[in-house]
This record gives sequence, structure tokens and C-alpha cells, in this order.
Amino acid sequence: MIFDNDEETLEFINHLLERLHQANYKLLGSIEINIYKPGSQRVDHVDNQYFYGDTSSKPKKTPKEENASTTERFSKDTPLSALFRKNHHEQLRQIIGSWRPYLIGDDSCIDELDITSFEFDKDRIYSNKVYRDLCGLDFQGALQVSLSQLARYLADHSNLSRSYATLYQQLKNYRSEYVAYSP
Repeated sequence: MIFDNDEETLEFINHLLERLHQANYKLLGSIEINIYKPGSQRVDHVDNQYFYGDTSSKPKKTPKEENASTTERFSKDTPLSALFRKNHHEQLRQIIGSWRPYLIGDDSCIDELDITSFEFDKDRIYSNKVYRDLCGLDFQGALQVSLSQLARYLADHSNLSRSYATLYQQLKNYRSEYVAYSP
């Protein structure tokens, strides 16, 4: 309904409230009345409202964002094996060994568990193989850090992607495949 003036609107609202009262209608909650003027915009629901003039009301980071920003940075000399439990190092050694033919500038004198940088020849190996290998180990409980820390490590120590967010999303996607197919 569109009303031309405020008096007409108030009269109509009072009439509705009076009829509710007369009907002896039992309310389980409160009455909400929304009045919109012609041409106005309306919002049905507001989750959060932030006023940036006051720093105390800035939006808080989600746990995932907090973890990503405070994740311990690994040094350039940190091997991938440092992120995995020792009882899974033989499996990790085999996996890294399967990647070696596709690593650019690989020094075969370095043990698989001591490799600190992974520059893959992306013409010969797809990134998803690496993600699947790592998520397979994670599914077995081999990873001793969070998935976000693994993504941070790979962003800094490989050429899979320079974007932490992309790596993290890919790892989450492949992890969910293992969870979906587990008995």
C-alpha cells in the first residue's frame, strides 16, 4: 500500500494494531512493522554493520585469516620433511622421490627429506599430482602442522603457486576428496 502523507500512514498502523488487540491474538514474539517511503531502498537483513571511524568496531579476522597472518614463517632452509611426522618420513621420501624427475635443477646428492625447494617442470607434471600426494599423507595423519601452514610453506618453497590462498584452497579441495572416499 502506498500512502500520500504521514497522517494516513499512522492512522492505518493504529487501525492494524487495534485490530490485533481486539482479536486477542496471542503473540509468541514481537510485532515488527517496516515502513518504506516510495522510491526508498530497503534491506531485509543486516548481518554486521561496521563504522570505520572508530578502530574498536573494525571487523575481526576469522580464525582462518588469523591463522594465515600469524602462521610461523619457515626459513628458506626448512625441508618439507619438517612438516611431517617422523614415522611417515619413509612414505614422504618415496613421494618426493617420485617428484624428482620433474624438479628443475635437482641435486641428486641431496636426500629427499632434506630438499628445501621444489621448482617443478610444469610442462611435465601437473600440480594436482603434488596436491594429491600431500593430501594422501595428510589423510594418514602424517602432517604435524595445519593445512594452512603447509600451504604457506608451499607458497614460499615451490612454484606450484605464489598465492597462499590458492594453494590453501587447492589443498582443501583435494583433502575433501580423501574424506569423501574414506570408509
